[in-house]
Amino acid sequence: MLHQLYAHFLSIDLSLLFFFLGMLAAALRSDLSIPADISKFLSIFMLLALGLKGGHEVRISPTLEGLLPTLSIGFFFCALIPAVYFFAFRRWLGLGNATGVAAAYGSVSAITFITAVEYLENEGITSSGYMVAAMAMMEIPAIILALYLYGRWRASSTNTPASWRGILTGKSVVLLLGGFAIGLALNEKSWNSISPVVVGSFKGVLAFFLLDLGLLAQNQIRQALQLKWRALVLAVALPLTMGTLAALLLAAAGIERGNLVLMSALVGSASYIAAPAAIRASVPDASPAFYVALPLAITFPMNVLIGIPYYISLSAWLLGG
Repeated sequence: MLHQLYAHFLSIDLSLLFFFLGMLAAALRSDLSIPADISKFLSIFMLLALGLKGGHEVRISPTLEGLLPTLSIGFFFCALIPAVYFFAFRRWLGLGNATGVAAAYGSVSAITFITAVEYLENEGITSSGYMVAAMAMMEIPAIILALYLYGRWRASSTNTPASWRGILTGKSVVLLLGGFAIGLALNEKSWNSISPVVVGSFKGVLAFFLLDLGLLAQNQIRQALQLKWRALVLAVALPLTMGTLAALLLAAAGIERGNLVLMSALVGSASYIAAPAAIRASVPDASPAFYVALPLAITFPMNVLIGIPYYISLSAWLLGG
């Protein structure tokens, strides 16, 4: 068992260590800080790069057979989860923090997806190539919905008009959707001309982005810890519940086992990159303790150690395999 956990640890993207370095530096009261203008640039780069990569993945996917029913269920949860989190926690956490957790848990985690793929390969379970495209398309809708709900409820208390136009023209959504459209339109020659920056620099910029998030999260982590057992409900029980519901629907729709596991893991995950970048850029009253620290410090380890193996076992029971 320990050997398996160690093997899974080695398969995890260790860029996450930069997040914990930021938390450690803040805990030690180091004078380390990221200048505000650089922090804004990091968010812009991450959002645009994610949009471009998502559009490109859809363009180059060799086959889309079976994508529609799988993605339909995924999109259903992209709407359900942010609505549940927003309305369940709006009074409890406040408008900004409820928006943060709604976006984070409604969107998906590429890192969790990569880890789930490693699990499936170790188990000899195959999955479709278009699942990468499905993951990319599921990153954006929940963020848009969470920002829309934030604008609507903020407007009701400030008498400021809120509309879909206002949400869709916000910088976070423009970068994600605009990047996705451009990535979808680019031919291979055009993509190859920008991929050294979009793909080649992504991990390096991600490292600085996670470092910045770690500094922010640690400075406000005590807020999250004050939730005590309720943090487990928010970051463990609800994600596992949503992932289980997704598995049941996917099995009923006849989705193959590998795709079922991957989609269930995505539904039960939380975004550590796209949602934090969008929330930090658009919701200044949201605390990183809720939309960064809880998803990354609790939900992600839970999925690696418990969630993904659980979905694999559940899929075998549901599909009789």
